[in-house]
Amino acid sequence: MFVSGRRRNTMEKLLRCRDLGPDCEFEACAETAEDALRIAVDHARAMHGLKEISEKDRRRARAAIQDSFCVPMGGYNPGEGALW
Repeated sequence: MFVSGRRRNTMEKLLRCRDLGPDCEFEACAETAEDALRIAVDHARAMHGLKEISEKDRRRARAAIQDSFCVPMGGYNPGEGALW
């Protein structure tokens, strides 16, 4: 699953759930690191049943955030942008 708050041709921030341990394909992509973290925390609560996210886990998640040009599953069409 892919969630994005993207604008075209800008570097975004990407956080992959699997980079934090779970065998999960979810990726949070946003314009800012804080937005990517917020999306990922919402996902962790909804899909993995986490009620509380410790400050230690938030620091781990922040450290795992990468710069990326995020492309939704389904691919990219160079003439039209992302395929939704």
